[in-house]
Amino acid sequence: MSRTLVIGEAYTDFHLNALEGNEKHVVRLGGVFHSARAFHAIGQEYCLAVISPSYLNESISEYATQLCASSHYFVGLVDKCPNVMVIAESTEAGHQGYEDVLKDQAVASIDGETLSMAIIEFNPTDILIYPGKYDLASIIDILSGYEGKVHVDFQYGTDQLKYFVDGGITLETAILSTSSDMFKIDCGCSSDALVEHLHPNIAKNILLKENRGGSKYYQHSSKTWTLAPAFPIETKHSVGVGDCYNAVLISLGSVLEISDTLRLAAYISSMYSSTWHHEFFCSYVSNYEQLIEIVQMMQGTELHWEERQNFHIYIAGPDFDNVDTLWIDKVEECLRYHNFVPHRPVKENGLIKGHEPEVQQQEAYDKDIALLHKCQILIAVLINDDPGTYVELGWMAKAGKPTVLFDPEKKATNLFLKKTATTVCHTLGQVVDEVYHLLGRKGVADE
Repeated sequence: MSRTLVIGEAYTDFHLNALEGNEKHVVRLGGVFHSARAFHAIGQEYCLAVISPSYLNESISEYATQLCASSHYFVGLVDKCPNVMVIAESTEAGHQGYEDVLKDQAVASIDGETLSMAIIEFNPTDILIYPGKYDLASIIDILSGYEGKVHVDFQYGTDQLKYFVDGGITLETAILSTSSDMFKIDCGCSSDALVEHLHPNIAKNILLKENRGGSKYYQHSSKTWTLAPAFPIETKHSVGVGDCYNAVLISLGSVLEISDTLRLAAYISSMYSSTWHHEFFCSYVSNYEQLIEIVQMMQGTELHWEERQNFHIYIAGPDFDNVDTLWIDKVEECLRYHNFVPHRPVKENGLIKGHEPEVQQQEAYDKDIALLHKCQILIAVLINDDPGTYVELGWMAKAGKPTVLFDPEKKATNLFLKKTATTVCHTLGQVVDEVYHLLGRKGVADE
């Protein structure tokens, strides 16, 4: 079995919008500890090489012991920065709004001697690196004689790859997601471009995590993508879920078929997102051997990044100049973040106020009807008592297409309204979850 050394920063995660019992916010150790929780939950051997401010050392030591790390080493120091990560959108309905407090003034140093000692004493089969504010070049120098597998998560930043290329280190796995700058900026949101960018001299394998739509794994040796679904669940948070996925992939990838590993990693990660309580998470996934057959039979949701451009979503709501359209704006922003194609009929077909010529009114009406035909799903944003929104929702429901009633202020009291909608949501996270669930059904794209 694998023995994984995790190199990266420790953070204090501060969730602005999370609710835990009667508490307004959730605060917990993050950074390398998201992977640590996963290693602990599935009973895999691991060690932490931590870069952090010194004030966190006592908490890090205590928690590393609780999570049964084989050992932990303080291999770097962050100064002039608290390593507090403020998170605005925990569920990743849209952009998560991470803010690394005072990041720009941070000074980070690496203790090469201690890191070398960690590698010698722990003797890892795998090293998982989370680049951060620290100097990667010094890490590369130490890894030059390491003969095991190196995996790097390139989720943040676009300039980290060059250190590994210049250092002559071929990665076992390059890890990133569709929200990463490397995928969006360097590769233009193209999986094919990503494969060219991370050619076989750079990385043997590529893991691309696609949020609630699944994941895929490219092997240069066979020149093939292996696809895996996501397993929908009520999302309490999305922070560190990808790090959990990494831990499962590295731990089990050498003992299971890659398709089984990806499915198991997706399932365990979904369990991580379903709770803030580590003990609950452990109880869900500790018998992971028994989960393999279960996840093999589960259908899950598979909507890969490029496929989502085939899904057109009609946003119904009073999208008028005299109305605060903040919630409509947010729905559109979230859908674009996930690479769906949202439509706002008033913006596309014009606003009709009632005094326009009949020909113009009919033309606008016909265009709206054509747009309803074009779209596979409708999201009705309940801002006020707008009859047009109700008609559009009813029209789509009668056509047999799924409809989501987004009721952020819980104004919907009418029985017919609530029963006509396929589902009623009160948060943006729920809306995004339902979009994936409803559009992930077989045949919806052709409806």
